[in-house]
Amino acid sequence: MNKTPMNHIIISGYYGFGNLGDEALLTALLQIFSSLWPHARFTVLSGDPQRTSSEHGVSAVSRSDFRTLRALLKQPDTAFISGGGTLFQDVTSSRSLYYYLSLLLLCHRYNVPTVVYGQGVGPFRHSWNRYLTGLVLKQVKLMVVRETEAYNSVLQWGFVNQKQLVLGADPVLALKSLVKEGPNLREELGLSEKPQDKVLLVCPRPGSGLSANLKLIAACLDEIMHKGWQVVLLPFQYDLDYPICRQIADSMDNAPAVWDKPLTVEEALLLVGQADYCLGMRLHSLVFAGLWGIPMVGLVYDPKVENFLRELGLEKFAFPLNRVWDIGVPERLLAVLMHIAQDEQAIKTQIQVKVSALKKRLERANSKLTLSLTHIAGEGK
Repeated sequence: MNKTPMNHIIISGYYGFGNLGDEALLTALLQIFSSLWPHARFTVLSGDPQRTSSEHGVSAVSRSDFRTLRALLKQPDTAFISGGGTLFQDVTSSRSLYYYLSLLLLCHRYNVPTVVYGQGVGPFRHSWNRYLTGLVLKQVKLMVVRETEAYNSVLQWGFVNQKQLVLGADPVLALKSLVKEGPNLREELGLSEKPQDKVLLVCPRPGSGLSANLKLIAACLDEIMHKGWQVVLLPFQYDLDYPICRQIADSMDNAPAVWDKPLTVEEALLLVGQADYCLGMRLHSLVFAGLWGIPMVGLVYDPKVENFLRELGLEKFAFPLNRVWDIGVPERLLAVLMHIAQDEQAIKTQIQVKVSALKKRLERANSKLTLSLTHIAGEGK
């Protein structure tokens, strides 16, 4: 029988809200899917359709416009891809979870094949939400999870069977930068150009865990500056993260550099690549560091941060923010930062090897995705 690929793909996620991590995900997804289906059209559900269309060069509609979505789902040879990110969890809110589940249910109603792609799953605060998520995910054609922890959890919870489930990786690891020139971190912020004056990039985000430990983190950054390092605070979601960056800077005795304007995905990727080390609370600041082979330490506000470090074999560099630190934690953080400087080359090599393996894992998942979203002529809707 003749096989014909999908020619229209709808992509859903947390897009259009100015979060560099999610916009990097969308950039990577469009690159991946365009290579898999060169003739396909893409429509993105976005919180800011005009901005998404302008930045990514694709059709975009409001994520809350269900009337338009229904019309799109009626088009022939259409598939729906949910991802990436961590959309199926109720820590952010049950309302957010129900929104993403409702999209899958709507696709099922219109007999549109659905794929969950490049995602983590959980955590769940409420057992009902976990049960409901399992009921809905059983209907998807394929589920590609980004980390081993998510793969094991999905199987344990019985969300899907093994034939539906594939272990991939964070799609941003496949991101290909199209920009060769951009802002220079040291020039823009007036930092020392001397190689021995190391640059530590710090990427925080709002949250009670950070607030409770902010002064201790600031004290640790002060100590690292006393040792000759240069500290740069970089906001990944500017409107939310810049005030936190300023708060950390104002709590320090020394004066760290603070990036004070919004960035594009390409600019942020270039800036991360110009740092020597990364202390990241934002997951994709660490993923960007991984792309460059940059030694990193994670401030864990969500399991996804520790899960990514574990994928790189760097789980010992994870510092939980789910409790108030005792006096010994900042000392251990400082010791770990000094350790990654001392063992810099070995850690870089380890990251490069692990990232290469994750990219290959994603390629294998993409091969299964291509097969999964291939129509057999005559099956149609």
